[in-house]
Amino acid sequence: MERQDAILWGCLTLINSVLSNLSIYMLSFFELPKEVLKKLNYYRSRFFWQGDGHKHKYRLSKWNILCRPKDQGGLGITDLEVQNKCLLSKWLFKLINEDGIWQQILRNKYLGSKTFTQVEKKPGDSQFWSGLMSVKQDFLKWTKFKVQSGKQTRFWEDKW
Repeated sequence: MERQDAILWGCLTLINSVLSNLSIYMLSFFELPKEVLKKLNYYRSRFFWQGDGHKHKYRLSKWNILCRPKDQGGLGITDLEVQNKCLLSKWLFKLINEDGIWQQILRNKYLGSKTFTQVEKKPGDSQFWSGLMSVKQDFLKWTKFKVQSGKQTRFWEDKW
């Protein structure tokens, strides 16, 4: 039984260090389509349960349970959907809080005279901006704004 445990922990380590991180660059720039997420999870779960063997093994737990943090009864396997949202939210945080050339370009192209909270996704937007807009509501749920000069904060609508 110890050999089986070692194999499972080895598979778990490989999933988190290799299979989950292969797509990290794309996850940080684009919203992951549901079909791609489903396929990635299929291959990761198949690898976890079967390894490189061809013999079918029974799945002893649902994949979404295994992807929970360890303190919540899971194995801590990276949930790619959550990671995708977090990485895109990081760009939103940088767009709001930093001043660089790429922030100025995005503000001029997509915001204009509007604040970040007033902008919505439109047809013809870049894939990067569409991804940012898809996580905007989740981002705003957990964000508060500092009023500062008042240019980027709407008094009645934003949390500050």
